[in-house]
Amino acid sequence: MTAYAFNSDLREPKTERLATSTLRELGARTMLPWLADAAIDWLVIGAALATVQFWPNPVTLFAAILVVGNRQHALAILGHDGTHYTLSRRGWLNDLLTNLFCFWPLGLTVSGYRALHYTHHKHTGTENDPELGHKRLRAPQWDLPGRLPTVLRYALADLVGYSLADYVIVVRFAKPERRVEYLPFALYHLASLSLLLVLGLWPVALVWYLCLVTSFMMFFRLRLWLEHQGTGDTQRLVLTPIQGMLIAPHNAWHHWEHHQYPTIPYHRLPEARRLLAGPAALPLQDLIRSLASTQAIPSGAALKRGARTVAAQEGVPSRVA
Repeated sequence: MTAYAFNSDLREPKTERLATSTLRELGARTMLPWLADAAIDWLVIGAALATVQFWPNPVTLFAAILVVGNRQHALAILGHDGTHYTLSRRGWLNDLLTNLFCFWPLGLTVSGYRALHYTHHKHTGTENDPELGHKRLRAPQWDLPGRLPTVLRYALADLVGYSLADYVIVVRFAKPERRVEYLPFALYHLASLSLLLVLGLWPVALVWYLCLVTSFMMFFRLRLWLEHQGTGDTQRLVLTPIQGMLIAPHNAWHHWEHHQYPTIPYHRLPEARRLLAGPAALPLQDLIRSLASTQAIPSGAALKRGARTVAAQEGVPSRVA
């Protein structure tokens, strides 16, 4: 068992910064790639739901739950991008599109998620990081070492509703800025449900909401293991196209680059990676081995240097990165 999850000499070289002109170019707001990807995600969801509607049986239901939950997770990634105003300089348009195509269907609002997520960016890896607070609430799910069989057991439990409490926590702590925002959110769901029921498509509604508290949370869990586990900063990974599609869609595995420059849209993060020097990018199998061999670190322990942390109290190194 190693003392650190990762070799600090390998993981912490000095990072070059992007030139202002380059950052301006990469960070230019554009809606077309986002809208195209959102449309593809919704088409895949529609096809999966139609399969259940017209050919209902246990096999099609199970397949639809996996596919819909996977694409719900993909929509959440697109919603996350909209949280950083990457779609349009018109804030109202940026937020309307993000809510309409991503967050409202998932039970969230962009303003509520933005407040929570910006706090995560500001306090990544410290006691004030809301992601770590969530993990502490759900201990021992995020304890290290995290061996693959244990992670997969939790993921399978998600498929029968184990992470319902996690979904409630996210919704609870991502409240919209103003109560009036609940009105369009409620009208959206009321109108959608009414239309589906009138058309006799109640199985579609049932599968959608079922996926939110089962397969969606399963894919959400798996992605969180890739981003900040075992480090006070952010992992830098390289995934295959299939791995990315399954657990980190829409370039979400470029999470290190995203934390360096949150205003760069997801579809330009690969270009940012090519220009930036930074931590060595780990293949998924190397990350899995590293997380399984680190010393004991409790769920939600803040590992950033200088933080007053549970890790320090337990004698865990202040940075595991």
